[in-house]
Amino acid sequence: MSRRGLTLAEQETILLWDNELDTANVYTHDARLIAKLKELSGKYPEQFKLERRGPHRAVTYTVPKRCITIRTPYSEERRQQQIQEAAENGSPFKEEDTYAEN
Repeated sequence: MSRRGLTLAEQETILLWDNELDTANVYTHDARLIAKLKELSGKYPEQFKLERRGPHRAVTYTVPKRCITIRTPYSEERRQQQIQEAAENGSPFKEEDTYAEN
């Protein structure tokens, strides 16, 4: 399947990590990641900087390294438990955003 003229394999995300700097570069075609980076850039413009727009709607952002993490995967049991808790109690992330706006 092709989106915006690129195959899914060509719609890559690349993290450039230089051990000398406190920032990393994120090059991506991923719409969800682009939206998140744009949101963070609006809230924290000094830390999340749009460096360039590329072809096929790709973007490159400079971000603080401390914001990039690799986590242990959730177990299926934990994932299902959190889905159930969110259905019963609402998403804690939406509530956090609501408080931040007030």
